[in-house]
Amino acid sequence: MAKIKSTLDLIMEKTKHLSLNTEEKDALEQQQLRQRVQAPLVRYLKGERDANHLAHELNLLPPETIEEGKRICLGLLMDRLSPQEDNGRILAAVEKILGEAGHERWEKVLAPLQRQFLDGLKQAREAAADRCREALAAAGLKGPALLARVDEQDPTWKEKQETRIQAFRASVKTGLQDPQM
Repeated sequence: MAKIKSTLDLIMEKTKHLSLNTEEKDALEQQQLRQRVQAPLVRYLKGERDANHLAHELNLLPPETIEEGKRICLGLLMDRLSPQEDNGRILAAVEKILGEAGHERWEKVLAPLQRQFLDGLKQAREAAADRCREALAAAGLKGPALLARVDEQDPTWKEKQETRIQAFRASVKTGLQDPQM
């Protein structure tokens, strides 16, 4: 009697001559390493785990990939930096990964850039409010009861804000790569 083959058996039979080249294998390994690093990092950032657990998970990586895993983790942390919010949790993870000196270096780069961002944000809000008041005055609306307000739902404002945040992150990245910092 003939054997009935499963779909998987048929697929395996037809594709047994196919294999990944070294470039594809490297890309796949890089993706898997990134996923292995990202999972504990997300749990840490959500507050489900502490920084010790994150460092422990990074040290559980195969020895030849630990440094690359730390580099990936630091890159992911850098992508999560916010110029408007407290970055204490991110800096605590950096301290666990790089030590006290690394933490101080990140803080030294981050603090002035955050101040600069917030000052620029305040100026941008004031300029937007002035433009709004001018537009309202041109339409015949004036008076002390009229308050111009920058709306966070305004698509132009949101777009400009996102551009500012991306510029902030790029400045942080540049500052951390500067050997004099």
